[in-house]
Amino acid sequence: MVEDNPGDARLVELYLHEDPARPFKVVKAARLSEGLAALQAQPIDVVLLDLSLPDSFGMESLARLRAASPSVPVVVLTGTSDEGLALEALRQGAQDYLVKGQGDGELVRRAIRYAIGRSTADAALRQSESRFRALFDNAGTGVVLSDARGAYIHCNPAFCAMVGYSDAELQTMTYRDLTHPDDIDTHSQMREDMMAGRIDSYELTKRYIRRDGAAVWVRLTITAMREGSDNELRFTVAVVEDVTEKKRLEDHMRLAATVFESTGEGLFVTDEKRRIIHVNPAFTELTGYPADEVIGRTPKFLASGRHKPEFYDQVFKTLAETGKWQGEIWNRRKTGEMFAEWLNISVVRDERGDLTNYVAVFSDITSRKQDEERLNYQANHDPLTRLPNRTLFQERLSRALTRAHRNQTIVALLFIDLDFFKQVNDTLGHLAGDILLQQVAERLSSCVRQGDTVARLAGDEFTVILEEITEPRDCAVVAHKILSLMAEPFDLQGHEARISSSIGVALYPSDSGDAQTLIKLADAAMYRAKHQGRNACRFHSESINAQAFERLALESALRHAVERQEFLLHYQPIFDARSGQVVAVEALLRWRHQDFGLIMPNQFLPLAEETGLIGPVGKFVLEEACRQTKSWLDAGYSGLKVGVNLSNRQLRAPELIEDIASALEASGLPPGALELDVPESAIIDKGQDVDAIFTQFKSLGVRMAIDAFGSGYSSFSFLRKLPSNTLKIDQGFVRDAAAGAEESEIVTAIVAVARGLHLSVVAPSIETEEQLAHLGKYDFDMVQGFLFAHPMPAEELTEFLRSGKRPSSLPMKMPV
Repeated sequence: MVEDNPGDARLVELYLHEDPARPFKVVKAARLSEGLAALQAQPIDVVLLDLSLPDSFGMESLARLRAASPSVPVVVLTGTSDEGLALEALRQGAQDYLVKGQGDGELVRRAIRYAIGRSTADAALRQSESRFRALFDNAGTGVVLSDARGAYIHCNPAFCAMVGYSDAELQTMTYRDLTHPDDIDTHSQMREDMMAGRIDSYELTKRYIRRDGAAVWVRLTITAMREGSDNELRFTVAVVEDVTEKKRLEDHMRLAATVFESTGEGLFVTDEKRRIIHVNPAFTELTGYPADEVIGRTPKFLASGRHKPEFYDQVFKTLAETGKWQGEIWNRRKTGEMFAEWLNISVVRDERGDLTNYVAVFSDITSRKQDEERLNYQANHDPLTRLPNRTLFQERLSRALTRAHRNQTIVALLFIDLDFFKQVNDTLGHLAGDILLQQVAERLSSCVRQGDTVARLAGDEFTVILEEITEPRDCAVVAHKILSLMAEPFDLQGHEARISSSIGVALYPSDSGDAQTLIKLADAAMYRAKHQGRNACRFHSESINAQAFERLALESALRHAVERQEFLLHYQPIFDARSGQVVAVEALLRWRHQDFGLIMPNQFLPLAEETGLIGPVGKFVLEEACRQTKSWLDAGYSGLKVGVNLSNRQLRAPELIEDIASALEASGLPPGALELDVPESAIIDKGQDVDAIFTQFKSLGVRMAIDAFGSGYSSFSFLRKLPSNTLKIDQGFVRDAAAGAEESEIVTAIVAVARGLHLSVVAPSIETEEQLAHLGKYDFDMVQGFLFAHPMPAEELTEFLRSGKRPSSLPMKMPV
């Protein structure tokens, strides 16, 4: 209380202390300056101010007080009843105006309580307005206050930034001025519903036209503010959210979804572990797999098996390095059908750069591939014979020479020209000529291996590319087969035609190192064959020509030797080293050729091995040796055994056991009289199951000898496992009998082991007295060689046995 009259001050103080609900604490000041000091010193709820003070007077006192503490309510207490002064005081911020001496204490107390209450309400209102203003001005979302007509009253900064106008500019506009023309009717209808009271709020997505002319998509939430007893619409509050980017994304996603679902290309999405999470209808149409059968699976189930694992490793390596891959790939439909597709794969990463998905888009290019293959086939093949044409022939020949250079192998080029083809064309017509060419193509193709090439260059000229041949004879065999097939009659729709062919051969690398020269040489060789009488084959190299066809002729003769009974056996006696008696004979094959005379085994047996003819030849030897030996036994030469040599290839033949059993049965020879000589090299061959073979020999009851033992492969340990009966030491030990101490130690060891295993030991190929004298110290069981007897025909050996002759050099002088 600022009052300079002590009496008045005391009276007011009594009034206030009498308040039963709320006693007041009164701070008194006689001067305005004292009152201002008290306001600074402590909190004051209300000020009672006398306008007539010693240091201030009238409205100046109120003005100075309001300036010092604008938020503290002031009740003017004065002695003058002046309505004008009272109104002026209220206009300048006084809460009330009291006249001294008028009214009682209750009037004073009520005025003070009212002033305090009004001040508190004003403070709350100011605080609320301040919070609302802060929220309104700083909201990230637009907020707009409009009147009932839709005119803007106030717009916050966020909305102003959204549309590009200032608040002052917007206050001269209505919502219609900003709304896109296409959206005005919809908005107007909703606002009319609100004005009519049918709704109190609504939401709307529409477009504003910014100041720069751009369209802004917004989401409005508008609420009605009604006042009065008639609940009339006074204002509307709109919360405006800019959804332009969201709308763009929605439109983009909608478009992407439409494309995803409607595109004719197959599309699937996987997670980071390559498990499928979504497929489009085209995926199902192209692969045959519905979505529920593939979700959660990796795309591996589509693999055709046509690509190696390295192919897929490279795909994912590229994806890891570049984030995308595209290329051609073969997959398999649900039906099992393979199809070609052009595949694009992209990597999807999140904002941290971590891989989250793979997106794959593919199209079926099978038809295109088939068209390409058909066009490529047509461009590279002869339409009549379907053989490679000149273009493809040139390409394949170049590749063949490249491979041969890399692998150090031989390539043979055969140039083939048909003899008498023109006569067939002229006599039977071009249709018959075409049919003949087609049949020639079929016969040529039947003469070669799958990896070789038969091509038609032009007219009646054909070529054959033979790769990876080991020697010229292989090429001569094919050429001979072609000559034979071309000489056979052709059936041309009921007309028989006979032609022949002339073949020229050039070899890479011996004849030439480049393709064009090789073609020229083969062509020239073909003309030499034609000029020499046709139906012939010539190599470019005369020396190779002679070697190839000489061996080919020998092979051809060998094939007919069994049929013509040109083979015969000679037998070389094997003697007991102690008694000098013949205890066994070795069957040795000879070939009496009608032109070349007697041919020794080393001249034809290697060829028989290579060509597979050793089978029928070996069967003849078994049958004849068993038959002859049985006749000797029947003649009284009891105990006589016959040895038959088996080659490595014979041991691998599945019919060997059957041939042996058949020969024994047909001849009636006791199995124990047959001894099979197997080379030591075959026994230690890891490619053969010798245990099984020898077990089968034992089951037949035949004897077994290991031939050429000690030839450099020997291992004494395997002798213990095999059911053998005899060891024949290698001929080298006999020829070099006196060569040195090392050989003597080996022979001594062989004999000692044989004795420990109860095996007989044979010393073969003894030719001189010196060899025999040196071998006498080794205690051999049997000996064999030219020194004692040469191989001889069966009739001659029969006479030898009948004579009972014993070699003068036997018995050997055995060690004491």
